[in-house]
Amino acid sequence: MEYWDLYDSDRKPLGRTHLRGDKFEDGEYYVCCEVWVVNSEGKFLTTKRHPDKKAGNQWEFTGGGTLAGETTAKSAIRELFEETGLKGYDYELINVSFSDRSHSMFYSYVCETDQDKDSIILQEGETTAYKWVDAAGLLEYVDSDDSIKTHN
Repeated sequence: MEYWDLYDSDRKPLGRTHLRGDKFEDGEYYVCCEVWVVNSEGKFLTTKRHPDKKAGNQWEFTGGGTLAGETTAKSAIRELFEETGLKGYDYELINVSFSDRSHSMFYSYVCETDQDKDSIILQEGETTAYKWVDAAGLLEYVDSDDSIKTHN
């Protein structure tokens, strides 16, 4: 079971937690992170969601829900390692966006990795593929019908 802290639209804690999968009430938001990983060649990592997940078979940057009591920075580090086996460094918060539709606040981080680009270990049930894209590929990703549009 995964629990998330709940916040209002100003990111003020509501003093309650939310069980993943339960319905949200109006004005309730949870925090999630995404991680833009760049390697020593200047390429960005994208992963393909498992077909059984919501938005299955779409490409995204790795990330996920921030657990109750966890900071977004710690969440980014944890999610990156869980979903790819990679360790990043120099994490920098680059964007915060809201989605009323998914009741979420996305904290986007960029980090670097010096691990081998083919050392990815995909988390079973989460992702099925990965690819490293250059700057042009990154722009294609954002515009692609195969990418998640929630906060691109």
